[in-house]
Parts: sequence; C-alpha cells; structure tokens
Amino acid sequence: MPLTGIEIFKLLPKTNCKECGEPTCLAFAMKLAAGKAELSACPYVSEEAKAKLTEAAAPPILPVTIGIGDRALKVGGETVMFRHEKRFENPPGFAILISDTMEDSEIESRLERFGQLQYERIGLLLRPDLVAVRDDSGDATRFEAVVNKVKQNSECGIILMSSNPDTLAAGLKVCADRKPLLYAATEENLERMADLAKENSCPLAVKASSPEELAELTTKLTGAGVKDIS
Repeated sequence: MPLTGIEIFKLLPKTNCKECGEPTCLAFAMKLAAGKAELSACPYVSEEAKAKLTEAAAPPILPVTIGIGDRALKVGGETVMFRHEKRFENPPGFAILISDTMEDSEIESRLERFGQLQYERIGLLLRPDLVAVRDDSGDATRFEAVVNKVKQNSECGIILMSSNPDTLAAGLKVCADRKPLLYAATEENLERMADLAKENSCPLAVKASSPEELAELTTKLTGAGVKDIS
C-alpha cells in the first residue's frame, strides 16, 4: 500500500535543508505522498530509505513489456482496480492465435490479415498487438519453424505457449531478441521456466489452479530473481 506523508517523513533525513525546493522535510513528504514530487529531489535520503520508498511506491500490478520498439505492448502498472477511480494507463492487448499444427499457407494467411487489420475510433488507431504461437504438435523443431515464420512476417510482440520448457527454448532461439512473453510457468516446470526467463530477459506468465497456488508460485519466481511476471 502507498505510504502516508507522515510515514514517508519518518524515512527522510529531517534536515529541512530546502534543497528539494520545499520549506521542510514534512512538506516534501506530503508532496511525495500526493505524487507531486520525486524522491530524487532529496540529496540526503539514505539508500535504505530509498529502497523502502521505492518499494512502497511500486504499483500493485507491476508493469510488464512484451516485445520491443514501436510495437512493444506494456501491460499492468496500474494503481487502481477500477477505471472509475482513475484511468487505466495501459489498456489490455489483443492477440491472434496460431497453432504449430496449422498448414504454412493458413499461417501466412492469418499473418497477412493480422497485418491489415486496423480501424480508427474516436481519433485512435486500433489494431491487434500480439501473435501467440501455441505448441500443439509436441515437436520442438516444428514449433521453432512456426515462431520463425511469425517473426519474419510480423513486427509485433510474440507469445510463446507451451508447458514444455525445451519447446519454448527452441522458439527462443529464433525470437529471444523480440522479448516474447513465455506462457506459462506451472508448479511442474517452475524452475526451468524461471531460468529461461532470466537467461533471455523475457517476461513470464504464471498458471495455477487457484489464487493461493498462483500467489505461491509468484513468490517463488520472485525469490528466484524473475522480475517481469504476468
């Protein structure tokens, strides 16, 4: 939860040096709590206080970026649960699904339509954001080939879908530079999926049978050093 102004004040040096532009540390703390000041404006705050304040200021739903460049999709990063409380900064993305059991001609047709699909609404240009490639064949070589075809025919973000870490590793060989979303870590493959995410600096989705299990798996991934969890 966000800290109050008084809680922030307790972590500040309390020198009232005015170098932050405010008359007192308390005034600066109140501005921080209201989101109207940056912690970097205080030249004397300790590293320990910085760490605590940065952690407290992090949004409940951390931001995750899928893809790179102009077609990167940023999700999460929200500080509210409902839109009427405050606008959502990062709207959800839309993806098309491609199975690695499809014929090449069908895959190419879908990608062509994907590239052409866009429309304007209230001054905004809307278009799909992602291509999800699902491992239905159980063949890592085929999965890699389909992922490569998607990469060569589209600049959008990619989702790699398989419960087999070895299959995802095959897909990553051709598209790791696109920073795809890996789907999904489960209780059975958690350690290997965490390694893949860290080795390739890719976001990782988590799948569980209950909210309690999801929280447990997410905690384990965080402890293993995985930062971008969806």
